[in-house]
Amino acid sequence: MLEKFAEQFTQLKELLIEYFDSNVEYYKFAGFEKLMRLVVAMTFIAVIFVLMIFALLLFGFAAAVWLGDLLENEAFGYLSVAFFYLFLLLLVYLLKKPLIERPLIKIFHQLLYKEEERKSK
Repeated sequence: MLEKFAEQFTQLKELLIEYFDSNVEYYKFAGFEKLMRLVVAMTFIAVIFVLMIFALLLFGFAAAVWLGDLLENEAFGYLSVAFFYLFLLLLVYLLKKPLIERPLIKIFHQLLYKEEERKSK
């Protein structure tokens, strides 16, 4: 009887070790998957950001030259564009929560957690 109990205890111990090992592997894989989604999303956002910066830079130069020709003073054209960008910077700073934080949180929540909700249903 004692041998049977010891054998069952050994089997239970092996099953528990196997269970915990498989859980560790599962969470490693789930963490890796979420990390990769996050890295891909951040890379995509960085590429879009860099391209937008280049576009704004070139549009800024074009607008400065156009305003300079319109005002017949190139310096006023560049100053006008600089003040416009400073105004945009102030506006973005004041509206950072609704314009930047909330949309980013929604995007990352969809990337990281919506897939799990679909799998569990």
